[in-house]
Amino acid sequence: MGRETLRRGGKILSDIAENMSPELSPKDIVSKHVTESVQNIIVNLRGGGRKRAKGISSVTKKRKNDKRVCVIKRETS
Repeated sequence: MGRETLRRGGKILSDIAENMSPELSPKDIVSKHVTESVQNIIVNLRGGGRKRAKGISSVTKKRKNDKRVCVIKRETS
């Protein structure tokens, strides 16, 4: 959490320094970054990360079962 906070703070400061237009105030830039970081935290807490494919485990189980069946057939013949 500390590294992310430092990165976010650095981005906020660089955006404020690069801003030359009078239309965007520093308050608007900070509020934009804060709302983005809150949304990112909510997504991380929900567990919306990368999921593994469910089909991979079933394919490996089928292959293992196929090998066992072949071995059993050869022994009984």
